[in-house]
Order: sequence, then C-alpha cells, then structure tokens
Amino acid sequence: MNRIPPYLLITLAAISCGHSDLHDIAVPRPVAYHRITIPDPAYRIAKAGPVSIQLNASVTDTIVTAGNSWVTAHYPGLDASIYITVTEISPDTADESIDNRIERMSLNTGGHPTEVISFTTPAGLDARMTVTRAGSPTPVQFMATDHREILVSGAGTAGLSVTAPADSLSPITGMLERDITHLLKTLTPQ
Repeated sequence: MNRIPPYLLITLAAISCGHSDLHDIAVPRPVAYHRITIPDPAYRIAKAGPVSIQLNASVTDTIVTAGNSWVTAHYPGLDASIYITVTEISPDTADESIDNRIERMSLNTGGHPTEVISFTTPAGLDARMTVTRAGSPTPVQFMATDHREILVSGAGTAGLSVTAPADSLSPITGMLERDITHLLKTLTPQ
C-alpha cells in the first residue's frame, strides 16, 4: 500500500487552509453585462440662433428658435442628451443672467463633489463647465458668454438613476464631458 509522506500532507494542508495566489485569480462570471458603445469624437456644425455649435455626428437634434434658441441633442441608444440654450443678452442684463446660470449649476450638483473647469475659448468666450461624477441627473453642466450679447448654457444628462454607482455612469459622463468641451471650444458667434 502506498503511503503519502507526512511532509506532503502538511504542505497540502497549508495550501488549502492558507492564503495563496490562487484566490486572486479572476474567475469569469456566468452572467456579464454588455459594454455600452460610446460614439467616436466626430462632429458636425449646427446653427442655433446667433451661434454655430459643433455636435457629435451621432446625435439626433432638434433646434427651436423663438427669440432664444434651444437645442436638444440626443444620443440614440444611450439615453443621454445635451440640452443647450442660446440666450441673447445685453450688457445691462449680462451680469444677472450669468449669476443666475452659475447659481443654477451649483444647485443642480445636489451638493455632491463637483469639478469646476473654467477657460477662455478660441473665440474669446468665457466658459465654465462642471462635472459631477455621481449623484446628479445632470453630470455635466456648462455655460459660455461674451458678457455682451450671447450666453450659451446647458447640461448633459444621463438616463441612468442618480443612485447608480459612479463607475456605471463613468462612460456616459466621460462622453458628455468630451463632447461638451469640444462644443465650448468650437463655439462660434455669427
């Protein structure tokens, strides 16, 4: 009869009871969730009132002009949209309109940690964008103004629940941030 040497029994017992690198190996899950397909960064020009804006080539858009202009750019299949308002202002109303928009952006974050990005566009507009990575139905908000005639403002929305974890929202938030940054940097008053 073959006997197992005692040192082999002790080794096998130590491996089965102790920690080993085998516990750190990733195991495929029986059910996986599909990855969403983010559209490429390809853009087209749309005219909204006194400005030209560049929208992602994959969006369907509706532009309504009646004094002010409103643009709804929807990403098919992603339940995400960018809502844009082009407001014609005057030097007399500029400060009040800008302050109102900044307050609105702050309230829409719901008090969640938010990154604020400010820059001047190549067309000379002062731009501000806020990015709230989790907990907000409007994870990306923005405004751009020349302080004299034009105030462009809006928000990118994700159809996912505001209680969704940040990593679930991350691809949509990143896409909205990318496309809104491009929109702001290429915004051209007519």
